Amino acid sequence: MEFIVVLAKVYPKNGCRDSIIEISQELIENTLKEDGNIDYQLLKSINDYALTFVEKWETLDALKKHMASPHFQSFGKETQDFVENMDIQVIGADEINL
Repeated sequence: MEFIVVLAKVYPKNGCRDSIIEISQELIENTLKEDGNIDYQLLKSINDYALTFVEKWETLDALKKHMASPHFQSFGKETQDFVENMDIQVIGADEINL
């Protein structure tokens, strides 16, 4: 099964990680209801101050629709002052059945 994986690592400004986590709740709830979404999680790093969104999508079109969605756009606006930097990887993947 082919799918798209997104690893979006967010580096919060000092003292802002909890704010980003709180704002993320609505984004995650709405995203999990989207057509084409397989999984959507937010992970907190134990090694640094970063947060990582781990996303799994059926198609690139589903990901593009997500990025245009009101809840994704709102999240970006609400968190823009809290984010120092981001590193985003989009990976086309094929499941390995062992």
